[in-house]
Amino acid sequence: MGFSHTSGSRSRATRDSFHGCVAAFVEHLQQEGLTGGRIRCLRASARHFLVWLDREGIEIDAIDDAVLRRFRRHDCRCPGMERERRKMLAGRSRQFVSGALRLVRFFEQSGRLQHPGDLDEGLRLLEEFLVECERRGYAPDTLMGFRSACRHVLVWLHQSRIPMRRLDAEVLGRFVAHDCVCPGPFESLRKRLSGARYIYPVELFLRFLAARGVLSGAVSTTRNEVVDAELEAFGEWLRRHRGVGEATIVNHCRQVSRMRAQLGDDPRRYNAALVRDVLLRHFAAASRPHARALATSMRMYLRFLAARGECSPTLLGAIPTSPGWRLCELPRYIPADDIERVIGSCDATTPVGLRDRAILLLLARLALRAGDVVHLRLNDLDWENAQVRVCGKSGREVGLPLPQDAGDAVLDYIEHVRPRISEDRVFLTVRAPYRPFTSSNAITDLVIQALKRAGMNDVKPKGAYLFRHSAATNLLRAGASLDVIGALLRHRSPDTTVIYAKTDRPMLLEVAQPWIGDVQ
Repeated sequence: MGFSHTSGSRSRATRDSFHGCVAAFVEHLQQEGLTGGRIRCLRASARHFLVWLDREGIEIDAIDDAVLRRFRRHDCRCPGMERERRKMLAGRSRQFVSGALRLVRFFEQSGRLQHPGDLDEGLRLLEEFLVECERRGYAPDTLMGFRSACRHVLVWLHQSRIPMRRLDAEVLGRFVAHDCVCPGPFESLRKRLSGARYIYPVELFLRFLAARGVLSGAVSTTRNEVVDAELEAFGEWLRRHRGVGEATIVNHCRQVSRMRAQLGDDPRRYNAALVRDVLLRHFAAASRPHARALATSMRMYLRFLAARGECSPTLLGAIPTSPGWRLCELPRYIPADDIERVIGSCDATTPVGLRDRAILLLLARLALRAGDVVHLRLNDLDWENAQVRVCGKSGREVGLPLPQDAGDAVLDYIEHVRPRISEDRVFLTVRAPYRPFTSSNAITDLVIQALKRAGMNDVKPKGAYLFRHSAATNLLRAGASLDVIGALLRHRSPDTTVIYAKTDRPMLLEVAQPWIGDVQ
């Protein structure tokens, strides 16, 4: 069914073939009820595509997504196609390729072009997948995005002549990177929802197809989930031998991962000059707290390597220290009235507002850390004794009294908002898929939004620690002792709580001695 390619003008047989294809295509468009202007536009684009196919020597049965992309990008020298060339130069490539896409569909429907033949089956499975997602609680707007993204991958598979059963991580990676000429409004949507947001529903659909036995291979995702065995061993060492919390382990591994690129993969070649050079390069763009964190992570990593006999323990002396003075800073806080204003900014008539209000009350009344809220479980709430069990950074479990307003807010959230799922974490996302918060950053973002609603944009730090410092400071000003404050904050050493003794600035100004340089 292809065209004979000639070096000069087209032969009579080729012209007759062109006219036959174009005439049948126009008749097909007329049967679809298109307007005369639209038919003329599609006819010109289809004729251009046929001329280009003949010039390139491409048979009809070889047309696929790659051929269509070549046609859209080609440097047009096709005879008699000046008007179409002007469209391309004007940046209207989508218009001049539209006729080619409709012509390809016509070839498929008339049997002139073979294809995998499972597009209709894929669209049927897509509808079943969306019904299952709706049953799981996904919002209608989310389902619309799911339908578009999954339909896009099915159309691309069909146009690329790839059977649906071959859909795997490698094919999905090609889809992610493809230069879209798929028929439909997919290109603009993919630009608006780029990256993981666009691929996430496709990965869910892929798992759904695997569960139905549609896919021939194992299911995997396109995301980079390569596990670094060295860092995994480092994290396990921190956990077992240093008693470090999970959040701190993640931070140490992240910092070390960045520095290992300059250190190299062979610890036996590490020396003092290399360690100092790598750290100083990272210090150049780091704040003082970040520089201290980098030095701590490097120190932990070198101790880990020394414990395994892979480097000399003397390298620890090569780590530069960041200057600092103990208790040199004042804790940042906001007054109790401002705390109540932030809590009151939550709209208790909405699910999000009910959840956020419960979280903010726990932060404000119990001075919890963000990680404490993230990892709080249903069985940690002792309603009979009005207590909440908290396991902090040290891994030591402590029972704290649950105030009436905070307890009422948490109970209201659990009874009226929290999804009825098997997950035992207290606080979950309010939109499907319902799942616990993945990190403390979610609590930080929640606090930031509450501060904005309360009109407090210049407050720092903008996170759970602002509530923690404020609770301690306001308790001290109300007459509470440092021992009581230390018990609430769960400090292991009284020395850690001493910093709050400096929060009464008016009193400090009264007892402060004049600087020696000011004495006349």
